[in-house]
Amino acid sequence: MTGRKGTLIRWTAFLCLASVMTVSLVGLDAEKRRQARQDRLYFPSGRALVESSVGFREVAADYLWFRFVQYFGAYAKGHHDLRYFDLLVDAITRLDPRFVEAYHFASLVAWSELGDFEKSIDLLKRGILANPESAKLHFQVGFTYYVFFQDYRRSANWFEAAARCPDGGEMESRFAAFARYRAGDDRVSLELWKEMARSTGSPQMRELAEKMVEKLERRLEVLRLYGPDFIGPIPEL
Repeated sequence: MTGRKGTLIRWTAFLCLASVMTVSLVGLDAEKRRQARQDRLYFPSGRALVESSVGFREVAADYLWFRFVQYFGAYAKGHHDLRYFDLLVDAITRLDPRFVEAYHFASLVAWSELGDFEKSIDLLKRGILANPESAKLHFQVGFTYYVFFQDYRRSANWFEAAARCPDGGEMESRFAAFARYRAGDDRVSLELWKEMARSTGSPQMRELAEKMVEKLERRLEVLRLYGPDFIGPIPEL
């Protein structure tokens, strides 16, 4: 009886929590229609949600994620702004720190909609702390540094870390090699492309890797002959 009673109590608590979140998020959907003097929203903090979810954290996170997607959809239609973005993301990731897609999607929103690249990277690094073996999160950090900061060495480090993850693969290795090439790390890039040529099962990828190996070997030979200050197209040897 005690076990059944405990289960009933937990389900009752979860249903109450879901009701609170539903009422709060309905308020989010109608935010634009509120008057300024009524512009106060009650939504439980991430810590409060964790303490209240009593064994249903993943279920609560999934439910809140579904509502967050709806909230973002309403924003995309111009119904409101993203003032509660941080609050919602914090709640979801506190409830389920292993929710990789939540960190990934939030990072995309941070730079594409808020123009905050540092926030985007911070969200991804938070996700990596909870999910250190996620190639997806490591890769996205590298992509952000590569595209928006043109920090090719730093991006290469993150791409290489992504390639070492259990779910990493050829794409992550390819980006690492390109980033090293863009950073001027010719010897490191050469070794990465050689490894790609040896290990890939794709004929197209092997062809690309072999071309890059040939190009880098010629470049390194030119630098050996003409010195490190050589600038210009690589001459035929």
